[in-house]
Order: sequence, then C-alpha cells, then structure tokens
Amino acid sequence: MSAVNQFNYPIYNYAVGWFNRQAPNPLDFIAPALSVDGVTGTFKRYPQGYAFRQVDTRRAPYEEARIVDVLAEDVPYLLEDHSLRIGVDDSEIKPGAGNKKEAADQIALAKTGSLLATWRTSSIAAGLAYFRKQVEAKSGKGAWSGVNADPIKELRELMAEYEATNGVLPNRFLFSPDAWDKLCDNAAVADLVAYNDAKVLTPALLFKLLHMTGEGQTAPQFLKATVPVGVHRPGAEVPFTGSNALGSDVWVTYVDEGQQIGDMCGMRQLHAGGESPVENVESYYNRDKKTTFYEVGMHRAFAVTAPSCNIRLAIS
Repeated sequence: MSAVNQFNYPIYNYAVGWFNRQAPNPLDFIAPALSVDGVTGTFKRYPQGYAFRQVDTRRAPYEEARIVDVLAEDVPYLLEDHSLRIGVDDSEIKPGAGNKKEAADQIALAKTGSLLATWRTSSIAAGLAYFRKQVEAKSGKGAWSGVNADPIKELRELMAEYEATNGVLPNRFLFSPDAWDKLCDNAAVADLVAYNDAKVLTPALLFKLLHMTGEGQTAPQFLKATVPVGVHRPGAEVPFTGSNALGSDVWVTYVDEGQQIGDMCGMRQLHAGGESPVENVESYYNRDKKTTFYEVGMHRAFAVTAPSCNIRLAIS
C-alpha cells in the first residue's frame, strides 16, 4: 500500500488563523481618521486657551468697537504614500484537498490575513510613535507606584486644569495594561475602592472617583489595549518575542464624533479624499515572477490638531 504525501491546507490555515483577528485599534480611539482633499495642504491650529480670552469690551461714546481676530497657526501637512504586498508563488500551490483554484484561494486567504495584520500593526505603531514624540509626557506626573502616590488626586487636578483650558472635560481615556495594573495596585486607590464597597477598580468607578459622572454628564469612553509588536524575521532557533507599543502610557484626549465643521479633536489621522481608511486589498499576477501579489496601500499622515486637548502620562 503506497501513501500519497499531500499538503494539508486546513491545518495550514489553523496555524496562521490568528492573523485574521482584529484587536481593538487604540489609534482610532484617540485619533480618528479624517478625509482631506489633496496630498498636501494646511490646517489651522489654535493656541491654548484662545477660545476663552477675557478682553475689555468697554468703549467711549462714538468710539469703534475693539477688534478681536482668530489667532491661529497655519500648519502644513504632507500625506505619505504607504503600501505593502505579499505574494503567493505558483510553486506554493501544492497538491492537496480540492482543485488547484481552491488550494490557491485557501493559501491566499491566509497570506492576506498576514498582510493585513502586518499593515494594521505597522500603521498603529507608527501613529503612536508619532504622537508620543509630539505630546510630551506630563513632567512630575505618573509615579503611581510610590508609597505616598495618590493617582486619583493627581488625575482630578489634571481634569480641572484640562477643563479650565479647553472648556470641556476629556472623553477618551486609553490605558496600557501595565498602567492600569499600577493604578489598581496603588494603596490609596485600593482604599477608595473599599470605601465605595467595591472589590476591584472598574472604569465606571474610576470616572466616579474623578467626578466625571452624574446628572447631566456623559461618562468618558475607556479602552485598555495592547498593541503587540513582534520581532521581524526572528530567524531559526530565535525565540519569538513581542512587546506592547503602548508601553506604560496613559492617553487622555477629547474626540468629537463624526466629521462636522466645528468639531474639536486633539489628534487626527489624515487620509486622502476618496480613499477609504479601511484596508482594500488589490491582487495582480506577475508572469515573470510567477506570483500572484496582494497589495494594500493608502496616503496618510498624522496631525496634532489641538495640542491642549492631549495629555500623556508615562506611568511608573
């Protein structure tokens, strides 16, 4: 009895199936995508506290009214062209279950999953790295592991400063798991949790302690996320390791829903008008390489649109 050696595509797909999982996107959470016209352009960035200036409005008889102007900085942007592709070589279509087309479809599905997972990770990590450079961590804040640290008091003071500067309270809180653990493990926070007859700190309880919930108030949105970034091409016999691109950061910002004139938003992802920020994979066959390529791409850039609306804490 002879055996036929066949390549098992279903098991192949099981092995790489995690690429098709879409974890929460923390970049979209703190910096929503915005369509812009043209690859280059400018936008107005308003200085901190501009909207809440106090001016002397008195005037003498027959005197003209005082003039106020829109004080803003013209900030240029340039959308960069980004793309990525992955190939399915004809030689990879091995004998297996089903006909050649079915086998090709199976391996293409697995490979496009890998392509999109790498694309998403690269985009998110690049955006977080950009905003981390633009938004400096608050000096002297975030040392929550100290014996005398009082994170809730510190956050209340930051919220009061935020509202006095921007006229609104922030509505987006992004925590890395490490930062959330340090907040939960803090002795002063544990005392407040017990005082409120709770067993553990929850986002709802956190916002209650920060006086951000109640009648007439909409609770902020909360996200605890990990952005797994692994070693690229680790090589044979090299253990595969990864890290969280969020590090130990906490991000606090304000996001107006939608894309309406007058919206206030601390940070944005810009993409070219007519291009969807959602990944669209295109395929084509290269006869010379005998390979079917699957490609994704878009023009994009990142922008800090309202600097005073963004707080970053490096937690230790």
